[in-house]
Amino acid sequence: MPTEIPDDDTVTLYWLRSERAAAGPAAALDDRLRACEPIAAALGLRLCPVTVDDVVVIQYDETARVSVQGAWVDPLKSIFHTGFASGAAQQPDQWRLLTTSAILEAAGFLVTVPATHAVAGNDSIVGLLRLDVDGVRGLPSVRLCTREIEVHRDRLRLEDWDLDFPVVVRPAYPGEAGKVFVAENQRRLSTILQLAGASELTILVQPWLGADAVEHAVHCVDGEPQGLTGELADRLAGPARALATESGLAYVRVDFVQRGDEFWFSQVDYTGFTAADDADTVRLQLGAYRQSFDRFAEAGTHRRWTFA
Repeated sequence: MPTEIPDDDTVTLYWLRSERAAAGPAAALDDRLRACEPIAAALGLRLCPVTVDDVVVIQYDETARVSVQGAWVDPLKSIFHTGFASGAAQQPDQWRLLTTSAILEAAGFLVTVPATHAVAGNDSIVGLLRLDVDGVRGLPSVRLCTREIEVHRDRLRLEDWDLDFPVVVRPAYPGEAGKVFVAENQRRLSTILQLAGASELTILVQPWLGADAVEHAVHCVDGEPQGLTGELADRLAGPARALATESGLAYVRVDFVQRGDEFWFSQVDYTGFTAADDADTVRLQLGAYRQSFDRFAEAGTHRRWTFA
């Protein structure tokens, strides 16, 4: 039988991932979590990486009980940090992660990225379809599924996409912005797409804005942009606020790219905790989750939605 719920005031943030993902980059993630522990502790949070295999859900007499790693967990003492239904793991793993997140939400737990957001925000093109937000346009993008891309060479004509070389090729999944390739010509583009096709990745092809282009990450808490000043506040606060408020989530990162005096919206990420985040950014995100949890606990909402 699972052990009893500890009687203390600390809230545990369980970092949920697939079993296969935990077996791969687990060490790197665990090192990052250890680095975040002092910040989390100051906010009354305890960080705990877990996999979907650690979660057991029991339903009886219209009551849901959940155990994690053999211990009962309480919706009023626990948060589950979830994510998008995409990434490097195989699709069965991602499906199990998504359904586990949905089950935890149905059982009355606060999850950082609800299942509906994990699906709807799974592809960066979704946000980019917002063509103009408070005067800032989405970065022109072409979304391609690369499975059997060799068979569909007719899809690869840039003139059909109103793009010119050089172009950027990147995964279509939010949070994967660092994995960017530049194609200077058709041969290079075909090579990159073939490599992506080996993993059946969905990718975005976008204009290369040059080495002088600057990326801006705007972190929003409860829909409100944080830390913007001067011209950046004038140009980016409105569109960032609109996109973050629309999501309804406690924490959202909205990315923009700038060339000269022009700005474009790049992507929305709900998961955060990138390797480049400094201590202040980690504190901001964890603080957003803690504030959201306090509101959740005060409202006493245990079963937020049910299946018909």
